[in-house]
Amino acid sequence: MNSIPDKRKTPYPINLLILITLVGILLAIWYVTNYLHTKQAGQVTWYSAASCQLPQDTCFVKLDGQKHLTFRLDKQEPKPLESLPIRVQLEGYSEEELKNLQLEIDLQGRDMYMGYNRTPMIYQGEGLFTANPILSICTEAVMVWRASVLINNLTTSTTYGSYFDFTVKS
Repeated sequence: MNSIPDKRKTPYPINLLILITLVGILLAIWYVTNYLHTKQAGQVTWYSAASCQLPQDTCFVKLDGQKHLTFRLDKQEPKPLESLPIRVQLEGYSEEELKNLQLEIDLQGRDMYMGYNRTPMIYQGEGLFTANPILSICTEAVMVWRASVLINNLTTSTTYGSYFDFTVKS
């Protein structure tokens, strides 16, 4: 008589090991995500903007010392999947300081993360930076968007900026 081994009896508790492995992987993912988010949030110094109503107004932000930033949307009715002309004017900087700055615009839903959505700004001279990012199609009928201006100082390896909220109706 042939004896067939019973496969239900295993020498190790495989199901328990699989469960422990999955829990370990989930904890590792949570830890790395939390660490990266905390690290990124601590790298940017944020300056508050004076009260303004975009896109009608030009927004003003006082930075360190005599430096300040003005922000303007050059479209009165922003829409998804359309170019959104943006102007940032920096004042109180020398021309050499301005050439060592890289500016980016990050567009996000104020209450909805839209993924990595940054557009580099182009230096036009005399403190003026421009960009033409496109708003994502993933939007609600009426949605508040946030345009964050990130100023990367290549000389000091620091990043600072401000953010501005505006409403988009599709």
